Amino acid sequence: MFAASVLAVAALAFASGAAAESHQVTFTNNCGYGTPLFLYQGNSNPQGATTIQGELNGGIAWLENGSCTTNGLNCGAVEFTLQDTGYSQADITLEPEGNHNYVTSLGFNFINGCSTGLFCDSPTCSEASFTPTQVPLVDCQANDCGINITFC
Repeated sequence: MFAASVLAVAALAFASGAAAESHQVTFTNNCGYGTPLFLYQGNSNPQGATTIQGELNGGIAWLENGSCTTNGLNCGAVEFTLQDTGYSQADITLEPEGNHNYVTSLGFNFINGCSTGLFCDSPTCSEASFTPTQVPLVDCQANDCGINITFC
């Protein structure tokens, strides 16, 4: 009986730890115009900086400047996934076939456990993805990591 109680408590503690996963999304807008927005799988409503409870899969962020549409179409974007499973990753997308085009410099860095990132300051920067098969990804293995996305 004691062993079953210990296992139940351990399972509850593990479940509580998993439920506590959270990821912060922040923006730095140095452009002097536009509104930084992002959406993600499970929530297709564009929003500003916030903290998401649980995994954040399929995130995409862009600077809404009047010429972008949902998902940052017609503009450059940062795509990202934030998970406590060691698979947090991000990239800069400038894929013309996906209707993502360079409009302004943009980049990202992970926060809360990692500081790696990328920055793209030209339409031909080597840090960006221009095709679905050529994607310079940066990853972060820290639990509860976040991302800061910078424009200009």
